[in-house]
Amino acid sequence: MTTTDDIVRELASALDAADAERARLQDALDIAEAAYERRTRQAAQWRDLARGLSDDLRQAHADRDQAISTSQQLRVGLVAARERLAAHREEAGR
Repeated sequence: MTTTDDIVRELASALDAADAERARLQDALDIAEAAYERRTRQAAQWRDLARGLSDDLRQAHADRDQAISTSQQLRVGLVAARERLAAHREEAGR
């Protein structure tokens, strides 16, 4: 025959088991939330780094294009200077 005390003990035992499971689940949730927050911060850092690298790459391309343009202008100027020098030497030699 089940007494009231037995029922109370069974309920208390079930409540203790439920509390232990709740505590285990809360710990698991806390760990998952901390990991999520770390990964979110890390993803934001990577995104910022990628933006910075992208900006650097765009600037490097612009600098390269400017250097190519300057080099071409200098080359044209050098050719023109050589032509003027050759023409001047021809005139001086006559």
